Amino acid sequence: MSGEKRLIILSRAILCSFGLMVFSFFIQFKFPVQLLAFAALIMSAFVISINLRSFADLKKITGEYISSKITLLYLIMGIAMGGMLVVIYRWHLGISLFPVSLHLFAITAALIGCAEELVFRGFLQEYTRSINGPFSVLFSTISHTGYKCCLFLSPAVTGDINIGFLVFWTFLAGILFGTVRHLSKSVLPSLSAHVLFDILVYAEFVKAPWWVW
Repeated sequence: MSGEKRLIILSRAILCSFGLMVFSFFIQFKFPVQLLAFAALIMSAFVISINLRSFADLKKITGEYISSKITLLYLIMGIAMGGMLVVIYRWHLGISLFPVSLHLFAITAALIGCAEELVFRGFLQEYTRSINGPFSVLFSTISHTGYKCCLFLSPAVTGDINIGFLVFWTFLAGILFGTVRHLSKSVLPSLSAHVLFDILVYAEFVKAPWWVW
């Protein structure tokens, strides 16, 4: 791949990532400032759309098909990894290692996790993989961490947020999810890990927290 082609891919990936961060930063503001969030989201969606012009291009998000046995192996690995992160995360918060109840919001949390995986580990990581494999893992991880930080650091948000804690866990999960996505060449293992994590972390939430717009 030529240097010019790599530069185009990198610039589009950065533009898409920046748009998502701007969206998360301004989404909690009131109208008309909130329009900036939707404009940035449209920009990111446009970058994604110009690279998904056919049904076959969905492989850029879902990944390549290797074999059912290998995919299943990595899927089990992803589920185990998600469960391990849940136990460590809940232990760190000083709550029961597994949820004692399950409410409907867990479904919403799972869908949000799916969307994040399809965008960050699905599109952005696969899109930048042509530049360099390890770089794509790091890029998607930094993008996702930045997205989360912008959401919780927004001036429109009131509340005491431990940003160091947020950065650490988001970055750690991103590296792990990104690595298994890279090795498996499929988004399914990281998606399953993220979904399991969100369901078991937010299982006891009766109502959606403020960050669910």
